[in-house]
Amino acid sequence: MYLEELTMTETPPDKTLDKLREWTREINRGILEFWVLTLLRQESLYGARISALIDDMSAGRIQMEPGTIYPLLNRLSEKGWIVGDIKVRSEGRGPMRRYYRLTKDGDLLLQAMIDHYFDTYEALFQLMASEFQSVRKRLSEMMEETD
Repeated sequence: MYLEELTMTETPPDKTLDKLREWTREINRGILEFWVLTLLRQESLYGARISALIDDMSAGRIQMEPGTIYPLLNRLSEKGWIVGDIKVRSEGRGPMRRYYRLTKDGDLLLQAMIDHYFDTYEALFQLMASEFQSVRKRLSEMMEETD
């Protein structure tokens, strides 16, 4: 969404768009891991349900296809942060599903991530507030010049 808006308002050099796409992919990867761990802290879930919850929570901005969610779950599982248990559906019908749950190490990682995100975003918001103050000052000066 943001990339499309950027390309419609301005025409930045290709290298700028490439870097923005790379940066967005890296941020999204970390955020997806954070969301999955957070959801699994609350309850055991299967892959398609995790995808649906993230889609709902992001108001459709993040849609995780099977080619995204299952490799992510495999990576988290290989690291020992989550574990998957195969369960028969409660109705006794349909395919068995692998329900993932957070491990103790995963819970410790999630808490460290939460602490890090709070510290990082607090610093980022302070930087943004400073930048907005600077922009506000420049706008005020421009307004005074036009009077």
